[in-house]
Amino acid sequence: MLVASLAPPAKPELHHHFKMPYEERIRRHGKGTHTELDHLTVSEPTTVVFEWTIGEDVVETGGELLVCWRWPFDWSDLQTDDPSADGFMSLEFEPASESGKSVTLKPVYNWFSGIEPWHHQIHVKVEEGQLREGDRIRLTCGDTSQGSVGWRAPTCVEWSVEFLMAIDHRGDSIRHRLVQQPSFSVIAGPAVRLTAIVHSDTVVGEPAEVIVRAEDCWGNATVLDELPVLSIESATTGDVEIIPVDAEPVRPSYHFDVTFSQPGSFRLTARTGTFEAVTNPVTVHAEQPALELFWGDIHSGQTEIGCGSGTVAESYAFGRDCAGLQFITHQSNDHYVTLSDWAHVRKITDEFYEPGVYVPILGCEWSPFTKDGGDRNVLYGYDEPILRRSDRFFREDVPDPEPDVPTAAEFHDAFRDLDVLVNIHVGGRMTNLDWYEQKIEKLCETHSTHGTVEWFFMDALSRGYKVGLTAGTDGVMGRPGACHPGRRLIRNLRNGLTAVYAKELTREAIWEALHARRTYATTGERIRLLFHVDGADMGSEIATTGSPKISFQIEGTKPIERIDLFRGIEIINSWTVSPPVAQEEDSTLLRVLWGGTERKGTASLQRVDWTGSLSITGGELELLGPINFQSYDDAATLVSDHRIEWNNQSAGNAAGILIRVRGDDSTALTFESGPTTFPVKLSDVRNADHRVDAGGVGRFAQIGPSPNADGPLTFNHETTDEEIVTGEFPYWIRVTQFDQSLAWSSPVYVTRNL
Repeated sequence: MLVASLAPPAKPELHHHFKMPYEERIRRHGKGTHTELDHLTVSEPTTVVFEWTIGEDVVETGGELLVCWRWPFDWSDLQTDDPSADGFMSLEFEPASESGKSVTLKPVYNWFSGIEPWHHQIHVKVEEGQLREGDRIRLTCGDTSQGSVGWRAPTCVEWSVEFLMAIDHRGDSIRHRLVQQPSFSVIAGPAVRLTAIVHSDTVVGEPAEVIVRAEDCWGNATVLDELPVLSIESATTGDVEIIPVDAEPVRPSYHFDVTFSQPGSFRLTARTGTFEAVTNPVTVHAEQPALELFWGDIHSGQTEIGCGSGTVAESYAFGRDCAGLQFITHQSNDHYVTLSDWAHVRKITDEFYEPGVYVPILGCEWSPFTKDGGDRNVLYGYDEPILRRSDRFFREDVPDPEPDVPTAAEFHDAFRDLDVLVNIHVGGRMTNLDWYEQKIEKLCETHSTHGTVEWFFMDALSRGYKVGLTAGTDGVMGRPGACHPGRRLIRNLRNGLTAVYAKELTREAIWEALHARRTYATTGERIRLLFHVDGADMGSEIATTGSPKISFQIEGTKPIERIDLFRGIEIINSWTVSPPVAQEEDSTLLRVLWGGTERKGTASLQRVDWTGSLSITGGELELLGPINFQSYDDAATLVSDHRIEWNNQSAGNAAGILIRVRGDDSTALTFESGPTTFPVKLSDVRNADHRVDAGGVGRFAQIGPSPNADGPLTFNHETTDEEIVTGEFPYWIRVTQFDQSLAWSSPVYVTRNL
């Protein structure tokens, strides 16, 4: 049983007292209660009153009363400065005796502070005097008495949300958990859009599954008033049978089996009310292909086992039923996982395995600080009863005797001869690439909800490492494969996806494909991508004495803007698939883009605040819409026909706005934002991009002609690298769509001996 939770590096302790009778806990440590809540809608303003009644144990000067909640729950910020602003906190003290009149209390909100995994905390500190038995303290969060709208609920759905209340009697970081209060739920808001996906490969006469999901403004799956209607608008499909499936997913989604009578590539449309969504392409084969394209998430993130929300079973079910994943791993940071937790993950992983339908792979994230090796996703090719951790954020009454492996050198010694695969990545603690074991570390993540981290992959390539590319969620909100960043308190972007070409949808076949690095990564879109060098699949190692012949086939979810071909970390060729639109005589269609990363590291370190404006002199502006805005908090507004303002944040991705400008050669534009400010003449950007280096890691701002928003959805090409170079080189491509979504092929590693 868990005895105490710890929080490094200072190691304050939370004692749970699960074996102490409730009556004794209340008598000694007092009682904590809060406003009874049944459910809240995401981001709904509310008021929560927390009340402590002090027990026999005195709370000394320097002691604290605490309210804590878990990492995923992005309640809006609290403050004590402005009673009329959102999230105002007020405090009342009712002493039980005259001695209490000398007590001074101060509430402080910390968005990241304290006990693992209850990272968000309110501390009510005793600055003067002592709290004694019977004293009552009331803390009102979201006090509306002076005009505050209240305290806004989290942006993620969860059936069981809890506040943890505790007391630190002496201010010595020994916290005592009070008797737990009832949980409540956070439910989804109304639908604002549809998402439709289809499994990418099927055979004539065999059904392909289509999943339609309605989302609220924060990206949560939500219910619809009526069943969506699925249709296909193509003259070449032949007979198509569409059958709704009576499924009961863990979150709302709508399933259909679609059977085609002839081969080809098709997209389907889902409609209901005013909502419409088009699926990714599905390839219908005349006969079973040697390799099929499957979509999954090998870094899905954490649940209540770890620092996330929901159960392991709910996470697996969401990935399958709501996000349409076909393979998945659960990746709790190992320092949270007790031996009983690990046994539970093993059990649920096995229960959800259904060959041909869904492939969960056992996994856990080895998670030391970056200086000691950094986070690494470990995937097991077998059922492993032993968990070798980096560290433990807990104490147990009967601890697991298995020794920890706290450094990368020890990790490699313990794991290199096991049937495991390791996915290196930029997460809470970035993988330290000074340590690398080629035998097992065959995968590298280039995108997650932390950010787009192509720079990390390029660092690995620069060191000569041979890795296949992945992307995933690394989430904590229980939405693997369909996660959004919420208020960006803890994450930045929507999730990515990993695609594999495998012989079939079984554990053995997916494992073989991952080992072979026959993978590619996307920023979450199901872009179809094939890439070969001299006929070799992605991930292969080949040798040649000639000029490598490179071929690729792309089928996008939106118009394809550009393909970049890399040899190592150098772009050796590019293809503009959607050229700039032809400009009209009386107006110019422009695209304003910005993006990049603040610095290398976890989510908060990567985040760049691009809040800013575009103004014009000698002309007029028209805002046509945003590009790749990732959060409901992002917005662009036409303030006047001379000024557009926006709030947006990036983390390696590109975002921006599409505008129409009316003016002449004297017209000037001014881009203003925290990272960079610059003027530009309209005449200089009508036909070419003006790009500014904004520092950081690949930070930039750009104004130029817009590519064609109705450009091609497919692009196939063959080329040859004629440059005379010798040595070993990874060849790979990056796909950029008009909507700034990305896909990256895994490299083919080519040794050239001329």
